[in-house]
Amino acid sequence: MPAREETDREYQDGYNRVMWFAQRARRQGWHLSDRQLVHEIYQRERAARIREQSSLPVFGPGIRSASWNRGQAAALRALLKEQRERR
Repeated sequence: MPAREETDREYQDGYNRVMWFAQRARRQGWHLSDRQLVHEIYQRERAARIREQSSLPVFGPGIRSASWNRGQAAALRALLKEQRERR
């Protein structure tokens, strides 16, 4: 698979995973505060930057790409926007 397609797929996987968890959380009546969402966005973006700047190759189970983290951050931003619009 070409690198661009792999990056797009990882981004979408990260995005979908957060949205899936958000849907399950809503069904349980859970929600994060705006502050918690902003904190999580910051953490995902930070993880992506660290991964991009790393000069060492990192392999193994549970290791996620910068695209995957950016996809999660984008989903969290969408949730934050949706949450703010509902008020």
